[in-house]
Amino acid sequence: MYDEYLRKSLKDVILTVGDLIIDIGGGHIGVLVRRTHRIDIIEDDVYIWEILWIRDMTLQSIDVPRDSRLEEDNLKTSIIMGIYDWFPVTGEQNDI
Repeated sequence: MYDEYLRKSLKDVILTVGDLIIDIGGGHIGVLVRRTHRIDIIEDDVYIWEILWIRDMTLQSIDVPRDSRLEEDNLKTSIIMGIYDWFPVTGEQNDI
């Protein structure tokens, strides 16, 4: 049942260049800047998002997340799980 929910939710998250994500734990803001296609020996097609991280809005933290590249399905799963808030470039925040 959970697998079914996750599969449907993954399809509902359509990421686009310019989308913003906010790391809930650190408050950092990320901008999706590029999506690249990779071939994986096990998974076949894999898509990687390059993210430009900006430090948190409170300016309390000078560190930004180390991962400037995230695999698309992992990023989508993190959005669904609430690790990141997602703000699509369309201006509509989606409730997943």
